[in-house]
Amino acid sequence: MKILVIKPSSLGDVIHALRVVSVFRKSDQAFEIHWVIRKGLETIVNASGIADRHFLFERGGGLLKYLSLAKELRAQKYDYVIDMQGLLRSALLSLLCGCPNRYGRADGREFSTAFYKCIGPKDRKAQIHAIDRLTPFLDPFVERSEDDRLTLDFPNSVASFEIPGKKESSMPRVILFPESRRREKVWPYFRELAGMLIDANLAEVIVCGTQADEEYAGACDLRGRLNLAELADALKNGALIVSNDSAPLHLASALDRPVLGLFGPTESLRYGPYPQGEKASVTISSPDGKMEQILAVQVLDQVRKMI
Repeated sequence: MKILVIKPSSLGDVIHALRVVSVFRKSDQAFEIHWVIRKGLETIVNASGIADRHFLFERGGGLLKYLSLAKELRAQKYDYVIDMQGLLRSALLSLLCGCPNRYGRADGREFSTAFYKCIGPKDRKAQIHAIDRLTPFLDPFVERSEDDRLTLDFPNSVASFEIPGKKESSMPRVILFPESRRREKVWPYFRELAGMLIDANLAEVIVCGTQADEEYAGACDLRGRLNLAELADALKNGALIVSNDSAPLHLASALDRPVLGLFGPTESLRYGPYPQGEKASVTISSPDGKMEQILAVQVLDQVRKMI
């Protein structure tokens, strides 16, 4: 059975979708899975080992590139098309594929629901985890086991250099992700937390991200050194990952690593580690939605408990 998944972005949402689609790979049926992914994010799809082939969606590429992509997809003659994005551009692309069997999000926006058979909950405001909004896409194809945690192992993620912490150590390795795409989701006390952990000799601290600014004294700073495909390899060796509500948190959760997620303006019930309620996956939420209200000592106390 040949299936196209349309889920171009964003990175955290793509990881959620990969976790759900992994059930196809675990089933006893033969699926050929293709994926439409935004240019720049294709490495995470390839690293996951879930998709047999990917097609690049170039945001801002113009009408000609959009139609060229549609023509390329139409030539594949898919049995089913699954639109996990739920926007007009993704729904219209599913239609242009020429496949009559199209499924999409019931909570889709921009009139996207007119282009496919709706799947999943319709209420966008309901307190439903982002992954649980996608699991109904499995129902027409496979039966999901209640014991399946929807984890990923990213077999194609290999760092290009030796990541500190891979060798045995007497101390646990805590990996910090101090960044987020949205400024209001950034916890401002990561550097203070790192200093506390190092001064108390509680852990080896590794800092990951894309932008290196002020130095984290005493920590191993990998910011800017790991590309997206290598990130999963680094996370596999962490005893605990501490992160804002951002893609690395979702990646660590997908790898079934212990996670401490810090939440302010977003809701942990919708976007926290999955499955929820796990002892190894804890969230701390700001009482007023502002990240600075989560104190460094509060996070330190939780880190102590988890490591």
